[in-house]
Amino acid sequence: MKAAKILLALMCVFAVQAASAKETKVAPAKMSCADFVQVDEAYQPALVYYVAGVDKLGVKGTETTVIDTAQPVAATVVEACKKDPGMKFSTKVHSMVKANQIALFDHH
Repeated sequence: MKAAKILLALMCVFAVQAASAKETKVAPAKMSCADFVQVDEAYQPALVYYVAGVDKLGVKGTETTVIDTAQPVAATVVEACKKDPGMKFSTKVHSMVKANQIALFDHH
């Protein structure tokens, strides 16, 4: 009985700690490279494509997105961002696309 009460008390403590953890909200367009590197790997590709933006690079809706599994785009951007953590993330992505360091879209 005493063990059950201790277990219940511990569960309550962990539940309170989990509930008190706060989310960090950052606008992708305002992220620094250091912010991007901290994002979970599962979300990094989506952020790269988001900040690249269809309208910002002259990409039309008829063009196709390149998914390179041999050299994932996010991994390339992470490496570049680690070298320059203070740079604005969206600026880094745009400069990498324009310099053909990453290919996000197939222009038809």
